[in-house]
Amino acid sequence: MAHSEMTGTEWPLTGAVELAGRQGCRQRVLAYITRQPHELLVFEHPPRYPDAGIQVPAGGVDPGETPAQAAIRESLEETGLRLRAPVHLTSVHWTRGEASQVWHYFWLSAPADTPDNWPHAVTGDGTDHGMTFHCRFVPMDQHDLIVGHGYETALPHLHRLTAATFL
Repeated sequence: MAHSEMTGTEWPLTGAVELAGRQGCRQRVLAYITRQPHELLVFEHPPRYPDAGIQVPAGGVDPGETPAQAAIRESLEETGLRLRAPVHLTSVHWTRGEASQVWHYFWLSAPADTPDNWPHAVTGDGTDHGMTFHCRFVPMDQHDLIVGHGYETALPHLHRLTAATFL
């Protein structure tokens, strides 16, 4: 069975949250974590999930949680990093066929002394609980994120913001 193409429309954060509430859409967050201006944190699933590809922290927004709080929580659960002050990059209302979701994209900064790579056993109550992700920093322009799932969508926003921040 062929999958329909995923299409998205960008929204500001407040408008996207309101849209999700009106339409009953699931809200998700995606966290781009950088170390220094040009290093992006990525992770890989255990070998038994070869189709999962290279990803960044992402997951659902829990009831009563703001998207920014969800970005911090997902980053901790999937990488073990306790980060603060997420910066909203953009939100996108994604549709594929009849289904739709609102994704909120955030940037978080890791301390300069964060290791280059490490294994992390996922915490939280998601389906990935207990899996060991292999986290590592890569040059931002060599991320190899899995395509077709929206992971790379806000990278242009991240590039602009990090370029302006680290001048």
